[in-house]
Amino acid sequence: MTRIAVPLVVVVDDDPRVVETVAALLRPEGYAVQGVGGGAQALEAMAASAPDCLVVDWAMPTMSGLEVVRRLRQSGSAVPVVMLSARGEAIDRMAGYDAGVDIYIDKSEDPGVLRAAVRRLIQGRGARPTRFDHPGLTIDVGTWTCSVDGAPVALPRRLFLLLHLLASQPGQVLRKEQIVYQVWGVDSDVYNRAVDNAVAELRRRLGDRRGSPRFIHTVRGIGYKFEVLR
Repeated sequence: MTRIAVPLVVVVDDDPRVVETVAALLRPEGYAVQGVGGGAQALEAMAASAPDCLVVDWAMPTMSGLEVVRRLRQSGSAVPVVMLSARGEAIDRMAGYDAGVDIYIDKSEDPGVLRAAVRRLIQGRGARPTRFDHPGLTIDVGTWTCSVDGAPVALPRRLFLLLHLLASQPGQVLRKEQIVYQVWGVDSDVYNRAVDNAVAELRRRLGDRRGSPRFIHTVRGIGYKFEVLR
């Protein structure tokens, strides 16, 4: 049976007091909250944990919340985003929505508006499964374990993240650039060859032969996709 995870919300603000205020607002709703203090850290958190919702402040040093959203959307991420901002002009709101923000909230609004916005976005997305059961392959995100035909397979963290990324989107082709972004992080200097090497090692551990793969398939010139062949 598929188990349901507690929805995870990542809150991004360079002011830790704001992060804690938002966390205190959301935790009573039953959400797990992860606070981060900047744009680069936010992108790393998104790649590592695949949260159900992102709450991000516009005005942050080094990388603005707007740039965070732009990069997420460019990477193919569809995570729901709430933008918090003291910039309430129409032109600012339009910039936020153009970047890919789902809901734009002025910081002067009642805190209940933010709580309701996050609730709506998470309910609209549905709960995240923490266990993926494919024919012959089981992945349990909660325990960081996987098995092939009932036999446990030991995977280091990076390979587990790679497998989870591919297997959670069966049939979808992921570009190598997307894989680098979501598995290694936005600031990584990893190149596409590292993705090829990681996939080769993952295939070896899964018993997935390159010439006749069972799980992970090469899409020449683009990247990889997960699809179970019986």
